[in-house]
Amino acid sequence: MILLEDNFQVQVINEAIEEGKPKKTYLQGIMSEADSKNRNGRTYDKKELNESVKQINDASKMNRHILGELDHPSSLEVKLENVSHRLVEAQMDGNTVKFKAEVLENHPKGAILKSLIDSDVQVGVSTRGSGTVNESTGKVKDFRFVTLDAVATPSCTSAYPETLQEQLMFSKQGEIVTDLAEAQIHDSLAQKYFQIEMRKFIEQLGKR
Repeated sequence: MILLEDNFQVQVINEAIEEGKPKKTYLQGIMSEADSKNRNGRTYDKKELNESVKQINDASKMNRHILGELDHPSSLEVKLENVSHRLVEAQMDGNTVKFKAEVLENHPKGAILKSLIDSDVQVGVSTRGSGTVNESTGKVKDFRFVTLDAVATPSCTSAYPETLQEQLMFSKQGEIVTDLAEAQIHDSLAQKYFQIEMRKFIEQLGKR
C-alpha cells in the first residue's frame, strides 16, 4: 500500500444555508476520475471511487464530516491543527467524482485559506488515500480514500516549488500570520493585523 494523490483545480462559491444567515465559502469541483488514465498515469476503479463518495456522504449525514488540511502532508494522518475545511457532499457524475467542501473560517488554517481565496490566490485540491498500483498498467487496486486537501495550484507548475506550509514556516510573516489567524477568531483587533500580514505573505508568493 502506498500514499496516493491527485490534483485538481476548483471553483469557489459563497452562499448562505438559510436566508438572513452569513454567507459561507465553499470549494467545489472535480476530485477524482475513474476508468481513465490520469495525469499521474494511474487508473482508478469506478466501484472503489463510488465507495469514496458514499464514505463522504455518510460521514456528512452523521455530522462527522471528513476533514481536510491546508496543504498536502506526506502521511495518511489528518492533524486537527492543520484542518482548513470539511467535506459536505460528493457525487458521481459519469466517471467523475464531484465534491463540495466548506471552508472553516473560524479555524486558524481555514482563516488562512479564506484569506488566500479572497486575495485571488489560485487554490486547488488534492485527494489523499492509499492503495496498490500495478506498475505496468497504472491501475490502482484497494483504494482507500482518506481526505481531500487544499493546495496551491499556480498556472505554472514551477512557480511555487514549496508547499504553503513550508512557505509559512520560513517566511518572515509566517509565524505572525499563523498566530494572528488563531487570535483573530476571537479578537476583532487581531483581524485587522491578520489581514495586513496575509497581504504581505501573498505579495511574497507573487514574487517567487
